[in-house]
Amino acid sequence: MASGIYAIAHIGHLKLYVGEVNRLSKVWPPMLAQLNSGTYPHPQLQQVWNSEGNKRHFTFHTKTEIIGDKDILGIEKLLAETAK
Repeated sequence: MASGIYAIAHIGHLKLYVGEVNRLSKVWPPMLAQLNSGTYPHPQLQQVWNSEGNKRHFTFHTKTEIIGDKDILGIEKLLAETAK
């Protein structure tokens, strides 16, 4: 994965956590390690991750995948805000 915008979707709860990083392929494994150890810097995502335990239902998406899915609610707003 290249640099850019990513999203972690909490399936079944209509929550989408969006971020931007360089070298996404190098960042994703440490992000998972932080989430699993309880040290991720985004408190809301960490809280949801912790509360789900072994029943986690999250998916990971790149900007390309997000742009290509016109069924995402609010996609136009998200794309407009990230274009700034």
